[in-house]
Amino acid sequence: MAIISSASLGFVMSDSILSSNDENKSSSISILSLTNNSLNSKQKIKNISHSIFFRGMIFFQIIAYGSYSILIHLCEENGKIAFSSVTMNLMIEFIKLIFSLNAFIYSKTIHLNHIRVLLWFKKSIPYSIPAILYFVNNNLAVHMQIQMDPASYQILSNLKIFTTAILYRLIIKQKLTKRQWIALTFLFLGSFSYSLGTLKDSSFVSKTNTDSSLVMREMYLRPLGIPMIVVYCTISGLAGVYNEWILKRNYNESLHLQNIFLYTYGTFFNLIPAVSIMMTSSATSNSHLNLFHGFSFYTWLVVFTQALNGLFMSVVIKYSSNIIRLFVISFSLIVTALLSFFIYHINFNMYFFTSFVTMICALSLYYTN
Repeated sequence: MAIISSASLGFVMSDSILSSNDENKSSSISILSLTNNSLNSKQKIKNISHSIFFRGMIFFQIIAYGSYSILIHLCEENGKIAFSSVTMNLMIEFIKLIFSLNAFIYSKTIHLNHIRVLLWFKKSIPYSIPAILYFVNNNLAVHMQIQMDPASYQILSNLKIFTTAILYRLIIKQKLTKRQWIALTFLFLGSFSYSLGTLKDSSFVSKTNTDSSLVMREMYLRPLGIPMIVVYCTISGLAGVYNEWILKRNYNESLHLQNIFLYTYGTFFNLIPAVSIMMTSSATSNSHLNLFHGFSFYTWLVVFTQALNGLFMSVVIKYSSNIIRLFVISFSLIVTALLSFFIYHINFNMYFFTSFVTMICALSLYYTN
């Protein structure tokens, strides 16, 4: 009996140990499952926040692009740009440079020495090419505003899509389907017909200065505006494609460091003419040096919105595609049209609506898989 009791006790203890182990295993599995669920939920929250932030960036860029020409026209005085375009672009590049420097220093511990500085200088040289292209284009974009109304500028700026797609094919070797070639042809013809039609009706441009703003009753496009827009769209496409190629070729490089390279050159290229113009005007007028002559609230609004827009666009170009940039440019036309109507009271002509419908159809055809 004692032996049986001992055996029974042994079996009971053994069962209890086994059940205890099973309970431990199940509790470990449940803990692991809870941990995985917690990590998954955190990852989902992180992905959602990134998605919301990305959509927010795109929305802001649409507003910034759409309001750019409106704000430049609000800075007009007697049909001329009141400020120095190179000074405005100098401030935009400088703000972007300061932000990128702070972000890079915050994200990394830096130990500077002459070897590292020399290495960075060698790495930075390719960024001088898009920097000088952006320098030319950003200053050209300001002076183009005198040659056309904001809606015309935004319609014709969509030729960037045409030039960018062609340069994508030549530089990045991205193949285009027949459908995409047809879409680009529609886009080009829409812009071309708009420019000819609006140019023909622009012999007289009615502009009225009021106490609050400038009123433009009709859409207009002056003859000089056509070669300017062609040069602008070509350089813009080349700068965008080349910049994306550099950013993605050095994909593992810090984006903040890459931005530092680009914005340092951009600041330098705008600083030289800005200082030269300031000194020349000071010598001729015998007045004090004033780098910000002609700056207004609207000018500073352009500076800050375009600086933020440039920083957002660098994220889009590196981690997404230049096609997103073209998407932003296209939808910003709606913002420009609405602002032109409510601020300048512009009467849109038939060429605008025809080109707008053609552009939407071409974009739908181009981007549809």
